[in-house]
Amino acid sequence: MEFAIMFQVLEGGVSEPIKWSKDNLTPDNNIIILDEGSSSLFLWYGANQGLVSRRTALRQAESLKGHGFSVGKSIVGRDIRDLKEIDQRKIGRVLETDELNDELQTLLNKKFKPLDDYTVTFELEAEIPSAVKLVPKSQPERKIAPEPVPEPISKPEPIKKVAIPQPKMIHASEYDTVVETPKVAETIEKPIEKSAPVSVQKQTSFPESELALDIQAKIGFVIIGVLDHYDDIWISKKENGGYSVEHMDGKVCEFSISEGMIKFTSDSFSGISTNVKTEIQKKFVELSKFL
Repeated sequence: MEFAIMFQVLEGGVSEPIKWSKDNLTPDNNIIILDEGSSSLFLWYGANQGLVSRRTALRQAESLKGHGFSVGKSIVGRDIRDLKEIDQRKIGRVLETDELNDELQTLLNKKFKPLDDYTVTFELEAEIPSAVKLVPKSQPERKIAPEPVPEPISKPEPIKKVAIPQPKMIHASEYDTVVETPKVAETIEKPIEKSAPVSVQKQTSFPESELALDIQAKIGFVIIGVLDHYDDIWISKKENGGYSVEHMDGKVCEFSISEGMIKFTSDSFSGISTNVKTEIQKKFVELSKFL
C-alpha cells in the first residue's frame, strides 16, 4: 500500500503534518506533499512567502526526501526520489511549473481514505496491507542494530599493538644507555609535527583580510543599489572570486573585483531590465563618491 502525507512549514524551520486537503495550498503557506505512489515530494511555495521562508521550506523538504517520516513503527516516504517545486507566482507563466501543478492537482483530486489524522491512502483496502507493509519497513531498523557490534571489536586491536612494545621496554632496562637515545629522538619529533599545523593556521588567516575596506564598501554599494528594487536577494561568492546577486525569479547581477575596482561585464545585468540596471549602476557611482 502507498501512503501520502501533507505538511505545513512553520516559521523557525519546523514542518508538521496537517489534515489532507487541497485548501491548504494558499498564498500564505509553504506546503510539502509526500506521495509514495509517484515517489515524489511536492513543495508548494505560496505567492506571499519571502525568500527566507522558501529556502527554509526547501531544507525541510530535502530532509523529508532523504529520511522519510515515521508513522508508528513504519517510515513513510523512505524511497522518495523526486523533489518537485511549485512556485504559485509562476503558475500560468512558466510551462514547467504548470506541468508540475497539474500533476499535483491530479493527486489532490483523487479519492482518498484517511488512516489517521494526517496519513491517507488512495487504495481501497487499507487495513490488511498496511500491517504487511509495516513489517518489512521495520526490518531495516533491526539491521542497523548489529552495526555497532564490530566497533568494539576494532578497539581491542590497538590494545594488542600496545602490548607489543611492552617486551621492548623490558629489554631496554638491560641496556639503559641504548634505550635512552631513541626516547630523546621521539620527544624531538613530536614538537616538529605540532609545528606544521601552526604554520597552516597562519596561512589560512591571511585570506580573511584580502579585501580592503574600500573594496568591501563598494560591494556594499552594489547591494544597496539592488535592494532599492528587490526586497529578497541572495548573495553568493563564486570560486573565481566574483559575486552573484539573485532574487527568487533569477539572477540580478554578477561582478568581480580587479585591481581594487568593481568590474561589470556586458552580461552582468542580463537577467533584469535595462532601466533597473541603469538605476543600480547610478546608485553605485553616487555612493562611491563618498570614498
